[in-house]
Amino acid sequence: MSATFLAAASRRRQDAASQAGPGPSSLPAGFLPLPVVDGATLTYERFLREYALPRQPCLITNLGPSWRAREWSAEYLLAHEGVDQTHRVHMADGPPQEAKERQHCIRATASRLLAAEPSLLCVSRRTTVGKALEAVRRAGGRPVYLSAWDYVRENSALQADFDVPRYFERTAGSGSETHVDTNLTSAWLWVAAGEKEWVCAHGGDHELLTSGSGSRAFGYKDDDDDGGAPLPDLFARDLFEAWPHARSARLYRGVQRAGDVCYNPSRCVHAVRNLGGPAGVVTSLTHNFVDASNLADVAADATRSINEELLPMARRLRRARSLKPRSFLKSLAKSLRIEREALVAALVELPQLLSDERLEEVLHGRMAAVRPAFERAARGLREALQLDADGDTPTVHASSTEQPACT
Repeated sequence: MSATFLAAASRRRQDAASQAGPGPSSLPAGFLPLPVVDGATLTYERFLREYALPRQPCLITNLGPSWRAREWSAEYLLAHEGVDQTHRVHMADGPPQEAKERQHCIRATASRLLAAEPSLLCVSRRTTVGKALEAVRRAGGRPVYLSAWDYVRENSALQADFDVPRYFERTAGSGSETHVDTNLTSAWLWVAAGEKEWVCAHGGDHELLTSGSGSRAFGYKDDDDDGGAPLPDLFARDLFEAWPHARSARLYRGVQRAGDVCYNPSRCVHAVRNLGGPAGVVTSLTHNFVDASNLADVAADATRSINEELLPMARRLRRARSLKPRSFLKSLAKSLRIEREALVAALVELPQLLSDERLEEVLHGRMAAVRPAFERAARGLREALQLDADGDTPTVHASSTEQPACT
């Protein structure tokens, strides 16, 4: 990491500090206050301009006040007819340093596929929804972290409580270690009950904080260790001593409360811990997404993944001849939880995914839904201003009650 690069990062941090002004007196030295914006007045255009496109993390208040998900608790979910208590989920028991979160990741390696029982999943301790919720209810102060990924999407009545694809429930003291969201996606997380403390880096400081960390820079977990250095522990008391380069990063710190959304843009290095809530349980909803603001980042990560992981793995498997392409595709489809035929079709069309024609097709489909209303509104405005198609306006004749002066 060059001195010029660090100097530029340091200047960006100084600019951010001057714009943010003084933070809360309780804010530890070296951190900037996490920006807070009122969701009742935040427009989509302002969100794009000030947060999404510049990759600026923030807290958005006053969202989801009428969502039934505000009632969620371990007891509520255990009693809800829409919860399949036999569904398999991932759970960590203990503080993040003791039992790190192991979200399943789509990172296959040739050694895994060449094993006697090929596996593409790298996960935390597996259990059922029912047992995990009982663990949350009986935690007795011990941190328990449950992540139930997709079961609510399979015709579950629980979907009526919210409109996001993934749900998290944790107890106080648990949390997520420093990480980047998988595939460089963006994410928003809404708290139904309890409080969370966040440390979020500006997305523009991704390279500064992830240099030398290998696959962790792209959202992979420690169980995919490729020899890279660990990411900085953003909650460590000796953060700036142990990771001196973090002093130049724009690190924002703040507390999220019930009804708030924390927005993490693409390339945002972040960590979170749960402070507590009703019965010591923190309940939240999260959604990772790809849109126009991060499509280029996601595509860049996909390019890296193909070149550095999938292509070498496929070539090694081809040389080994111990796992035929058909079997490989079957295992990959199973890990992704999609039909093999759908996976094959996607891979065949992959080279054209970002072509001008495909992007235009997607844009046209979205625009078709809003174009008629937009055109009607625009014509109404033009007529109200009495403008013709050429931009000409009718001549306006001024009149006056004053008599002409005598000469």
